[in-house]
Amino acid sequence: MKRFSFRLQSLLNYRSHLEYFAKQETAKAYMGVRESEERIVQLKNEFSRIAKILDNSAVKGVSAREFKRFNDYLDSVDNDIKGETATKKSLEKILRDKQKILTEKSVELKVLERLKEKQEKQYMDEFLKDEQKNLDEVASLKKAREITNAA
Repeated sequence: MKRFSFRLQSLLNYRSHLEYFAKQETAKAYMGVRESEERIVQLKNEFSRIAKILDNSAVKGVSAREFKRFNDYLDSVDNDIKGETATKKSLEKILRDKQKILTEKSVELKVLERLKEKQEKQYMDEFLKDEQKNLDEVASLKKAREITNAA
């Protein structure tokens, strides 16, 4: 009996390849979200740091011009935080889309893998059945020879 061969092996390989790339795309999207979160944290820390400096300067006395510069900078950092938050939301949407695609690719791959396993099991069952049949035949022929030789 010949060796098991899965007729759809090339399709299985292709789907495995597609899943691999979907995983890479998902990982890139995830890293984009993480980097955006880190930038937001950095901007918030910068905002807090400058706000503390402004408070300390205000206590000591600060000119109106310098106060306006601090305020303008804080407004700029606040706008950057809002912009980065919006960017993060769009990146999260992209990540969800990539995860959905990855899930679809994984399901498609699993379907083929299960089909291959099922066909391989069916092949092995038939192979073992044929082998058992051959062994039974050999045993019965051996027994028939023994009976013929004994008589």
